[in-house]
Amino acid sequence: MKQWIKAAGLGLVILSSSMYAQAAEAAQKVGYVATAQAMQQLAQRYGVAEKLRGEFKDRIDELRGIESRMKTKVDKMKRDGELMSSSERTKLQREMQSLESDYKLKAQALQEDQRRRGAEEEQKLVQKIRQAIQDVAKREGYDMVIDANAVLHANPQDDLSSKVISAVK
Repeated sequence: MKQWIKAAGLGLVILSSSMYAQAAEAAQKVGYVATAQAMQQLAQRYGVAEKLRGEFKDRIDELRGIESRMKTKVDKMKRDGELMSSSERTKLQREMQSLESDYKLKAQALQEDQRRRGAEEEQKLVQKIRQAIQDVAKREGYDMVIDANAVLHANPQDDLSSKVISAVK
């Protein structure tokens, strides 16, 4: 009976250790990608900043025109303010306030639109990078790919960043 218990116990130990070995082997090949670096390089490759600047160029120029008109009116107030009648001064101040409120409104709308479009472009790049990571991982036989920021130590051979960047279409 004692030998049977020992044999069963030994069998359990062997069985459980083989399960742990299989579990450890299952997630054996782990790679990493510097996603922030990939995003930056791909944004430069696709000219995202230039594209967005071109898209909002007219509105930026309009804001610069308003700034110029405001500066002209401020200079006029400084230069001729004491010589103006109170009604002229009031009229000029109202024009300046109107320009300032128009500027603030348009600048805020522009900022919001730029933020929204920037997020859209960033999301497109994220999707491309994700697809490239999946393709490279499948092709190279990696079971798991993590962000390089989460890695404390890894073999440089498991760095898939350059492969992912070149795989983005």
